[in-house]
Amino acid sequence: MWKFAAISVATIVVVWLWQVFHWVWVEPRRLEKLLRKQGFKGNSYKLLHGDTKEIADMYRQVHSKPIGLHDDIMPRVMPFILKTINTYGKNSFAWIGPRPRIYISDPDHMREVLTRHIDFQKNFRTTNKVYKLLVGGIVEFEEDKWTRYRMKLNPAFHLDRLKHMCPIVQGCCETILTDWKKKMKDGSGVVDVFHYLEAYTGSAVTCALFTHAYDDEMRKCFHLLRDLSLMANIAVRTFDVPGKGYLPTALHRKARAMEGEVRDSFRTMVNERVKKRRAGIEDGRDLFDLFLDELYDEKSAKEVDVESIVDDAIGNCKLFYFAGYETTSNLLVWTMVNLAIHQDWQTRGREEVYRVLAGRKKLHPDDLSQLKICNMIIHEVLRLFPPIFELSRVVEEDTKLGDYIIPKDILIQLPIGMLHRKPEIWGPDAHLFKPERFADGILKAANGQAALLPFGWGPRICIGQNFAIMEAKIFLATLLQTFTWDLSPQYIHAPYAAFTVQPQHGAPLVLQEIRA
Repeated sequence: MWKFAAISVATIVVVWLWQVFHWVWVEPRRLEKLLRKQGFKGNSYKLLHGDTKEIADMYRQVHSKPIGLHDDIMPRVMPFILKTINTYGKNSFAWIGPRPRIYISDPDHMREVLTRHIDFQKNFRTTNKVYKLLVGGIVEFEEDKWTRYRMKLNPAFHLDRLKHMCPIVQGCCETILTDWKKKMKDGSGVVDVFHYLEAYTGSAVTCALFTHAYDDEMRKCFHLLRDLSLMANIAVRTFDVPGKGYLPTALHRKARAMEGEVRDSFRTMVNERVKKRRAGIEDGRDLFDLFLDELYDEKSAKEVDVESIVDDAIGNCKLFYFAGYETTSNLLVWTMVNLAIHQDWQTRGREEVYRVLAGRKKLHPDDLSQLKICNMIIHEVLRLFPPIFELSRVVEEDTKLGDYIIPKDILIQLPIGMLHRKPEIWGPDAHLFKPERFADGILKAANGQAALLPFGWGPRICIGQNFAIMEAKIFLATLLQTFTWDLSPQYIHAPYAAFTVQPQHGAPLVLQEIRA
């Protein structure tokens, strides 16, 4: 009996050791050989940690010091990817632990990856467990489920529907600008605008998309999501040992507790909405209604998986709240910083707003299409400071891309930030802030190529891009009427990549109120 047990244990240990050896050595070496045979280049695999030590060292080094106002931000935002591609070419790879990542920087291949969304899927199946706590919903759905939800949600983001949200969004903007005025003395003062802009975009998402008050509970949700994103950013820069996400580490315990609080808040909102609709109370349809329609009729609710629908709704709430406030707030902070540096464009934008509004303070939805200069400014900021500097995809099976065969389970990274700075696309001044390049439209600015991808590309392009652009235009137009601004002496130019590109040391600006 004991002999049999000992043999069984020994067998299990041997099998486990072989699996570990296969994971840390056999499979990485097989993949490296396969990639090099096809012409991909990169560092040789280092046992277990791959390139992670060098990546961590490079980030520590670049984050330790600021850069000049007119310096290229790429060496600071994505230093290792930039170094790898500059060293090994446009099709190269790196090692995150024992797993290779392929960098694809050829524009045609990048668009092909984003267009073939069935073959090149979002990488949530392989994503760090802390990151999975941060978002959910439609962004992690695939195939039929994604198609069904996308068709359901698309109407909420049609331009005609968004126009009706314009007064709500401008009201959120005016609240923030009023807060800035209160911080000033004699109409002038220094304000760190970064977190105020998060409050603006958070309130705009809450009030416009979910018709919910931006109350203390919602502020708490946003703060928790922001803190969770910082924790996920720490976790995502390390490689995953199988099962590590389930270990009760301090990081994982804290992340799960925070996500639980967010989930409880959204579940309360879901329950309140279902109760109101079943009671016949309807005050305008919003995203909640699109998530929960099947639950409003008690008879229909008995025929569906209620918990699954509620879980999907909560996942979508987390997604739209996090993505909705984080990406647009960073677009706006870099817009303000760039217009503080380039005062001529701040003046041109203000003159356009005065001309279009002709003495009015309130924006009409039709005004937005006439703000051509504001549109040029926003697109140039999206080019130089895209909210997301790289996109990732994974293949479920060996997949052909151009002349290459991408092995199963390989992670593909698309460096959007580098695409937006290619001189062969944007011209020799690609690194400079020049909104005039968009005077004749996006396609002409990019030398006839579809190369501006701040919201992605293809069928899975960001569903909220029209809302984000509208939100940014409304804020910029209202701001230009209310303040002039310049960089504070306290401002330190230090863009860095969390999940979005943020100012590492905030964005203190000198604001001067415009008085009639």
